[in-house]
Amino acid sequence: MKPKNRKKLIALMSLMAAVVLLAGCTTKPDNTNNSSAGAGYNGDLPWDILATVPPVDVTATAEVGITTPGPSDAVSSVMPWNTQDGMATSGIPGLVTLTPPPINQGVATMVPTSEPTATPRPTATPLILKLGSKGAEVRTLQTKLRSLGYMRTIDGDFGEGTEKALKSFQSRNGLRADGVAGPATMTKLNSKAAVRAPLTPAPTKAPPRATATPRVNANLYLKLNDSGAEVRRMQERLIALDYLAGKATGVFNTATEDAVIAFQKRNVSYFDGIAGPMTLSKLYSSTARRADRPAASVGVSLRRGDYGSDAVRALQRRLKDLGYYGGVNDGDFGESTELAVRAFQTVNGLTVDGVAGESTLNLLNSNRAKRATGGAAVPGARVTPVPTYTPIVNYQNVTPNPTGTYVILRPGDMGVLVSNLQTALKAQGYYTGTVDGKYGLGTYEAVMRFQADHGLSQDGKAGPATQQRLYEGIYPIGS
Repeated sequence: MKPKNRKKLIALMSLMAAVVLLAGCTTKPDNTNNSSAGAGYNGDLPWDILATVPPVDVTATAEVGITTPGPSDAVSSVMPWNTQDGMATSGIPGLVTLTPPPINQGVATMVPTSEPTATPRPTATPLILKLGSKGAEVRTLQTKLRSLGYMRTIDGDFGEGTEKALKSFQSRNGLRADGVAGPATMTKLNSKAAVRAPLTPAPTKAPPRATATPRVNANLYLKLNDSGAEVRRMQERLIALDYLAGKATGVFNTATEDAVIAFQKRNVSYFDGIAGPMTLSKLYSSTARRADRPAASVGVSLRRGDYGSDAVRALQRRLKDLGYYGGVNDGDFGESTELAVRAFQTVNGLTVDGVAGESTLNLLNSNRAKRATGGAAVPGARVTPVPTYTPIVNYQNVTPNPTGTYVILRPGDMGVLVSNLQTALKAQGYYTGTVDGKYGLGTYEAVMRFQADHGLSQDGKAGPATQQRLYEGIYPIGS
């Protein structure tokens, strides 16, 4: 071989070696396997390349021109390229060029995962007490109103008296005075900032004044079955002096006659029920003496729900005098007052409706009224004769009930339960003796006074109702 041809061959082989070396310096393609996004993900990945690369045409041939410099006879050689299974081969042993596979197309879309909506918690319906409500919640409301000085009677019945007391509380405490105990009212009522009712002194009766008609016709005689303006004027004066209760009707009925007789007995030297010149002159004068209580009632019908009425107070006083009523004379016609009226009507042979109408009031205030002699035949009536106290000789120890319920305590009992009773009565100003754990006369009288002030049956025994009222400040349901 000539030296010149040898040099060309060496140059050609060097060039081919360089191509082989350059073919090996290829970059490994990115892994586009979707499995790297996590199990279960079938969408395109956000790092996928958006460019679209066309697939390699398996029939195309690539040509590479190799030129070697030479002084005058440069040699150029064209090498064909073939494709096998998606690879481009040069046809030269050891020289392989890889064709990159097609790149995935599309844009990755991130599907937001919505969080499950939490199930809302049911909100409790707020307790609202109003006119007509009944039950333990009403008793609790009344107890709180009483402790703040707004009312006296506690009967578990939301009547007009309770509504009036609640309105007064709301007005003094900056609330809307609608007489409805809603959440805002109850919150204020049970707070330490609740404003108490103003202290009002007991009203004193002013001495009677002469009327505008002191002159009386010398020939005027008013008697049973008369009617007119003169009868009405006389009734109004009798009502002002507490001999008659109710409203003037202008009709001289038997109730008016009873009132005239009562006035005559206290103010003139005779009584015949006829209002003549002497009776009328004294009646209209400033020296007329007042009555302790009405002798009769006209033009009025008292019933449950009447509140703040002097007529109701007079009714309660009379029922208490006759042994039918053990509550407070507060002018509130509540449950206990109604039961006392029913008991009176039963014992005295009247229609039992619990309404103090004219016939009931007139008989109640007359000397013909029968006293309570025992439990009246009225469902729910609490008429209990006052027991006679028997001196105690031997005391019996009483232990607490294992179930935690109240044990009935009575005269003759002794022990820790009696000591607790005496302590509670003493704290509320009813018991003044020594806390010795013995249910004697002093404890008996204290229990009686407590029962009388709280509308309970006065039997001198500390039963469940008495103890619950004493210790908890509330009445049990149905007491």
